[in-house]
Amino acid sequence: MGVREIRYCDLTGTEDGVESHEIHLDQMRIAIDLAAGEYQKLLTVLRPYMDAGRIEASVPDGSSMASRRNEPRRRTTSGLTAEQRQELRQWAEENGIEVPSNNRFSQALVKRWREAHEVPAEEE
Repeated sequence: MGVREIRYCDLTGTEDGVESHEIHLDQMRIAIDLAAGEYQKLLTVLRPYMDAGRIEASVPDGSSMASRRNEPRRRTTSGLTAEQRQELRQWAEENGIEVPSNNRFSQALVKRWREAHEVPAEEE
């Protein structure tokens, strides 16, 4: 017996021609299922920004979000895991230090947290 997977467009709810896409913005990775027409609209809206920007890198190994879901220790540009970012946030809030809601910590804050918790930078 086989399993049939049905995808619905996250915007319109249609089943026709729906594909999964990933959008990477800042430190967010957004997975969205879109019908072909909705995906083209998204590309049209983003085109001026993509043309004006620089492509820094792409996913070199062709891995997808689905294959990375079981990697809990994935690090960001700060060199911190998700668990470490949560610890940093909690420490900062306990010490009256404002932190951005998007987890984009300044290098100075990361350095202070590492020093306070004796977390070596080499652990990255």
